[in-house]
Amino acid sequence: MDKNKVTTIKDIAKYTGFSIATVSNVINKKEIFYSEDTYKKIIKAIKKLNYYPNIIARGLVKRKTNSIAFLIPLITDFFSKVLIGIQESANVSEYSISLYSSQYNTDKEEKNVKSIISNKADGVILSSTILDDNNLKRIEEKKIPYVLIEDFKKVKGTNYVTVDNRIISKKAVNYLIELGHKKIGVIGETLKIPTISERIKGYKDALFDNKIKFNKSNVFINDSLHEEFFENGYEYTKGLIKENPEITAYFITSDIIAISALRAIKDLGLKVPEDISIIGFDGLEVSKFIYPKLTTVSLPRYEMGYEAMNMLLKIIDKKATNNIKLEAKLIIGESTGKVRKSGN
Repeated sequence: MDKNKVTTIKDIAKYTGFSIATVSNVINKKEIFYSEDTYKKIIKAIKKLNYYPNIIARGLVKRKTNSIAFLIPLITDFFSKVLIGIQESANVSEYSISLYSSQYNTDKEEKNVKSIISNKADGVILSSTILDDNNLKRIEEKKIPYVLIEDFKKVKGTNYVTVDNRIISKKAVNYLIELGHKKIGVIGETLKIPTISERIKGYKDALFDNKIKFNKSNVFINDSLHEEFFENGYEYTKGLIKENPEITAYFITSDIIAISALRAIKDLGLKVPEDISIIGFDGLEVSKFIYPKLTTVSLPRYEMGYEAMNMLLKIIDKKATNNIKLEAKLIIGESTGKVRKSGN
């Protein structure tokens, strides 16, 4: 057989002696009109003749593009793991994934959404934030199925895979309080991201439950922290740690910013956790290999992507779905310790 020739269903039928309909049923996993022996012979022929399904042609017949859009605010280590989960689930169903990043720019996000619509994506997975609600409305108006990673759109009937950011944040801050810390600061990227707001609520809950007065001046929010994470995080945390020597521990809503803070603390001549305790958020792989090893809230990023894709496929096939709440975990590292005496 010509190596440059693309193998078709017709070629498989001719090679095996089975009808085109039978070969098609096997390829499309329709368990009708063929025996197990027939199935094995056709599969063997598919492998030998290097047959690959023509997804584009199949899509034209079914009026589908077999393409899923993944819309994120920024390409980071966090979203790369989510993407792997999405791809693992998508591969089983022969869907391809198109990645769109807004870079936290509303104009880029609008262009991305228009591109998703014009390319007729079969579905969209949206990350933990969308900058402009109008863009989500555009997707809804075109009746494109979508799933949210993180429940940032508090509307009944929305499909999502999430974790309870508020509860796990409360647990993290409670841990600092158990270590004797009372003067605890919180550092967050931007309140425009609903999940950050939920994490700060968890911080407040922990203080309230432990009868520690909430001090607004201990909440440090900086919108620029989602850009140039390491550089901006380093400069920002270095400044505020220097200006707030009474704070003995920080709950930080991002591992990358927490890692920047570790370097800033060292450069200020202080030690972690002897002088200042640090808790990050995300559970990035790098948090295990820095020194001191970071205490962090670990999110099930792979599972979030995998389950979101599974849910989206069910929606596309008009099957019933249930929203999923996955478990986040507090991973104790070496960046947290008992409060220093001067911090009491």
